[in-house]
Amino acid sequence: MDIPPSTVKAPSICTTSELDDFVAFVLAGGEVTPVGLSKRVKEAHSLAFLRSGDCLIGVGGLKFPSKNHREEVSSGASVNLSEQDFPMELGWVFVLPSARGGKSYPLCAPLIEAAKGKGVFATSRAGNKPMHVTLGKLGFSRVGEQWPSGQNPDNLWLFVKNAA
Repeated sequence: MDIPPSTVKAPSICTTSELDDFVAFVLAGGEVTPVGLSKRVKEAHSLAFLRSGDCLIGVGGLKFPSKNHREEVSSGASVNLSEQDFPMELGWVFVLPSARGGKSYPLCAPLIEAAKGKGVFATSRAGNKPMHVTLGKLGFSRVGEQWPSGQNPDNLWLFVKNAA
């Protein structure tokens, strides 16, 4: 079955319903603190929505990480993540469990295109091998040390995609 690419939009042109659905999907993933999530989503660079017919099956975002988040990731991975080198982060990627299998690439590829060659970083649970494969296909490399997640029992890895 061919999987269509995701639809990518600036948060400012998303409907209230789209933003609410996006936040609900991210929270369903259980890997993001809910405090301030709606505000962070509205301030993102781009949001991706992957659908099967009329049904939303996945979301992802290209965001501008806060200074605090950038420092936490940088410290955890023992890697310098300067804002100049990596101004954006690929994140909030969640695909419904019933729809998984080959969906993260068509969900994320248009977000990387939206970065227009700028450096991007991403974090992924150490045990999330399918996402690691997707990040590799998108040109990311795993760097640094793994560190404990504040949201679940798995450790995290840092992946970076240098500016073109």
